[in-house]
Amino acid sequence: MRSMPSLGLPGDSKFAIAVIVGLLLVALARWASRVRGSKLDLWVALRLGDVPLTEVLGAFLLGYGLGGLIAPPDAATNGPPGRFGPVGRFGGLSANLPVALGVVGAAIAMLTRLDLSGLALRGSSPRNGLSMYMGWEGRVIAPISAGGFGQIAMRDALGYPLAAVATAETDLVEGTPVRVVGTKGVNLLVAPASPTETAAGVRTATQG
Repeated sequence: MRSMPSLGLPGDSKFAIAVIVGLLLVALARWASRVRGSKLDLWVALRLGDVPLTEVLGAFLLGYGLGGLIAPPDAATNGPPGRFGPVGRFGGLSANLPVALGVVGAAIAMLTRLDLSGLALRGSSPRNGLSMYMGWEGRVIAPISAGGFGQIAMRDALGYPLAAVATAETDLVEGTPVRVVGTKGVNLLVAPASPTETAAGVRTATQG
């Protein structure tokens, strides 16, 4: 009786699955974290400070899967007797490469999300991820009712545009220049900024 033909997957199929799942998690985290402080950002991207944990997990799985496809852990046990090569499953390059690349992938995902300049400037300030935005200027892009929530647009310390959920003590219509004056729970608290304060700052922060 003829055996079933091989599916032709390189290495162990679990590594190919890890690559696919990793890519999906990274894409999902990027999509969910578009608006900082939103429900998707908190409960799907699983943001912890500046870092979406879902993206970190996806990057680890992606690196782990690629490492397994490059150097399957069982490769060292399948060679002929007496052949020199990597040692067994728990040692050597073949066994360690998937985990090593997974850790590297997770580290890269964290570093690309961390605002290192903001961390350096904060020094010994309270470890609240939102406190770094104190004094930043932006513009309302979704109306905010007094005590309610809307969205503002700003640029981060590296110059990248970002949108964030914000609240205010007064009604703010779309296009209103604002300044971050504090935090309320996990969201930014903003107040109208005077035209003289934002003549240059808001223009720079909102230009695309």
